[in-house]
Amino acid sequence: MKPFHLSRRTFLQGLGAAVALPTLEAMLDSNGTALAAGTPLPRRFATFFFGDGVILDKWTPAGTGANWQLSPALAPLVNVKSYVNVVSGHQVKTPNRRGHHNGQAGILSGYPFIELSAPTANYASKFGGPSIDQVAASTIGQGTTFRSLELGVSKRIVAGEGPTLQYISHKGPDQPMQPEYNPAALFTRLFGSFSSSQQLDPRAALRANVLDAVRGDAKRLQDRLGSADRARLDAHLTSISELRQQILALPPQYTSACVKPQTVTQTNSDSEGKEPLEEVSKAMSDLLVMAWACDLTRVASYMFSGGVCDTVFHMLGQNRGNHDLTHDPSAQDQVHDAVVWTVKQFAYLLERLKATPEAGGNLLDNSCLLFTSDVAEGIAHSITDYPLLVAGRAGGYLKSTGIHVRSTSNENTSNVLLTCLKAVGTGVTSVGGSEGYSDTECTALKA
Repeated sequence: MKPFHLSRRTFLQGLGAAVALPTLEAMLDSNGTALAAGTPLPRRFATFFFGDGVILDKWTPAGTGANWQLSPALAPLVNVKSYVNVVSGHQVKTPNRRGHHNGQAGILSGYPFIELSAPTANYASKFGGPSIDQVAASTIGQGTTFRSLELGVSKRIVAGEGPTLQYISHKGPDQPMQPEYNPAALFTRLFGSFSSSQQLDPRAALRANVLDAVRGDAKRLQDRLGSADRARLDAHLTSISELRQQILALPPQYTSACVKPQTVTQTNSDSEGKEPLEEVSKAMSDLLVMAWACDLTRVASYMFSGGVCDTVFHMLGQNRGNHDLTHDPSAQDQVHDAVVWTVKQFAYLLERLKATPEAGGNLLDNSCLLFTSDVAEGIAHSITDYPLLVAGRAGGYLKSTGIHVRSTSNENTSNVLLTCLKAVGTGVTSVGGSEGYSDTECTALKA
């Protein structure tokens, strides 16, 4: 009997709804290492960004190469250590004309920022070129349902100093990409493709359960799949259902996409304001994993917190904004605690990717994620010895065991950016501009 093959673009269809599928054996070649059409498995890229930097003596690991030990700040990565490369001793080479602005633009694009007039603020700027997620989106993002996804968690951002601090994803100097802070809206966008003529309240769409609309098509498909694919499809649909319930359990302001989001700036962070950071972060991570598993997109930017963030880590017993804490010499332990908690959220995303099978491996095997911030240390606005993690194996381009790469000569952080872009198959040969330009990879990261 002729083997049953599915296109990677197959969707479950139903009345007014469509649900994407994970990679199934029926989509692969006889070796299970590429798609049946002969194309390699997709590679994915994401930036995971947080504001205000780290405490370097608690961040930098002991040991280099494969023999590095988890530092206090990196302890949450214990279950994915073999997938994480730590890069230290590198410097953002773009001129440090303004704290946070330079680091954010330089580490995410390699270009110096462009200063703007600031009639209502001390300073303002915009990116001088595209951020690396958008460089990736312009190549590997073509042909997917979503060219890229822009995700946000904490809304305690600086909105008055120009696009540089307000956004982490930029198509160009005048094209910032607005992140989605609402997991419910993102869920509907990704998995609830209801026709516009229905004009459904997104909350009603969630409660109606998009899975009901495609149940008939799922049953017909399961009748033609092998046992392993049937189990994988069942698990996929169950995960979507559980994710729906998780999102509906969030506070109302995070479950209602039909309410115009409140404009939140740094001055909006009152002492009683408590963001549901962990709930939103986990929901966003689960949604990104699903989007990658279904090949709805291959590129994402994940702004856990913005530059100069004043996120209050209330779950740690803190009641002051993080940026304020970074400039208080007596509060550096609290800053470190917030860094550890943020790394924990990144670890959750990596663990979910590692637990999601794809062909003979998992999603993390075929992904590259860059974890970084807008400064090295917030207290000094430093841009030397920059905190960088490169996670995933990018289809075999990156080291198969995590290493610590330490530069003793302040190498250009843009070398790391270029390595990430080449790792996911963009074909680019350089990144950044002016002092931040690089056409040289960080070869120590390569397999």
